[in-house]
Amino acid sequence: MHILDHAQLTDRAAAIAKRIFTILGEAEAKAHGTTLEKVHFHEVGAVDSIVDIVSAAVCLDSLDVQEVIIPVLYEGCGTVRCQHGVLPVPVPAVSNIAAAQHLKLHITGLPGEFVTPTGAAIAAAVRTSDTLPEQFTIERIGLGAGKRSYEGASGLLRAMLISKN
Repeated sequence: MHILDHAQLTDRAAAIAKRIFTILGEAEAKAHGTTLEKVHFHEVGAVDSIVDIVSAAVCLDSLDVQEVIIPVLYEGCGTVRCQHGVLPVPVPAVSNIAAAQHLKLHITGLPGEFVTPTGAAIAAAVRTSDTLPEQFTIERIGLGAGKRSYEGASGLLRAMLISKN
């Protein structure tokens, strides 16, 4: 949180980023059987996670997004190799976030990790609803591609700015 307290962020962007880090830290602490104060942010504090979290917070603040609707997160299956060895998918931190924050997961049956702890924490921190309106107009679409290659699936994240009709 020291980095966020000294970053040149708006109050709202800083608050969003802190909420994301708190959700992520609590999930990692539970996964490691420790407290939030004692959790080591080795993976959580990695530069790419910090960039992802702060970028998401700044983007949502800059676009003045007030509602975030996330009906479901699509997750793979199997195992993934990480700093802790080979873990089942969803990894413990993602499972902890989904349980604590009531995120809906759909296991696709495709091998691989599609939902990272950072991604789950961002989703949990900013989600205001899990139900799309019956009718809406798509104003803008954003796509992001991950670095991993998956057999039978693409590692894409799609976000849409919508307006209710």
